[in-house]
Amino acid sequence: MRPKSVDDVFASSEPALAMVDKELGRNHARAIVVILLSEVVGFFNASNTMNDAQVAITTDLIIEEYPYFKIDDLKLAFRNGMKGRYGEIYNRLDGSVIMRWLKQYNQERCAKADIASFNEHKNRIEEEKTGLFYDEYRKQLKELAFQGNTDAQEALRRSDEVLHFMKKKSLEKQKKQLEEYERKLAGKGI
Repeated sequence: MRPKSVDDVFASSEPALAMVDKELGRNHARAIVVILLSEVVGFFNASNTMNDAQVAITTDLIIEEYPYFKIDDLKLAFRNGMKGRYGEIYNRLDGSVIMRWLKQYNQERCAKADIASFNEHKNRIEEEKTGLFYDEYRKQLKELAFQGNTDAQEALRRSDEVLHFMKKKSLEKQKKQLEEYERKLAGKGI
């Protein structure tokens, strides 16, 4: 599959380079990157292109710098580079050009991930807003308890204890605030 966008990459089931390295070994991860880089080198008719040693060094730098990239990340970044999306190569294709492409791609990827994360956060907040309010929960508990549900009866009993405790604490706090206010008034002679 050829991903056409970062969203396609996020949705893909391709493994990350680190996972390939861990599960299948460094040589397997290198082989994948070399194959993808070879496609890029073959695409350009640049007089100053990468030799085998440069491809090997660039491969190791990619695995080291971007272990979280999926194979589809590399496919998309390299495809975008071949389309000229990251600038002209000016008859020169080397490791620095490839690493620049990946840096630019990574910035796009991170921006997309941030937006997706923010949208997911917003959706969760909305879901929480539409959740069951405590009064509704207690009403449902009362209905179930009335029908003889022992778990609901126990939950309602505990809920009553908590509410009683919270009300008691609230009254104590209000009483302290009132006493403090009265002391301030007495101190001012009012």
